[in-house]
Amino acid sequence: MASSEVWFLSGIADGKFGDPTAAEKDAPKTIAEISQWYEKSAKKEVERLRKLTPQQLAAPIDFYGVFNMPAFAYLQFLTKHSCHHRGQLAAYLRPMGSKCPDIYGGSADFPWKG
Repeated sequence: MASSEVWFLSGIADGKFGDPTAAEKDAPKTIAEISQWYEKSAKKEVERLRKLTPQQLAAPIDFYGVFNMPAFAYLQFLTKHSCHHRGQLAAYLRPMGSKCPDIYGGSADFPWKG
């Protein structure tokens, strides 16, 4: 999930989506490494996005012939994609004997205390 979010952000900033497997050979291996990499990489890509002009944000970007949307529309696509997979991962935890985290507020295992 971390690499796909950074890949999406980078593609939007570049105005084109590259090979999604290109970074796999240098991928961080531990949870701590992934967390550090994500913090650094996502911040860098968000800074790049903030520098885009309105014209760049409105320019269409081809997504492998499946979609051809304005750059800004992929920000919403990224958000929905991340939410979907975060929920999907959480749903797998309980059948594996773990507890479902409170990633969107409370859960049965961790009731909301707000």
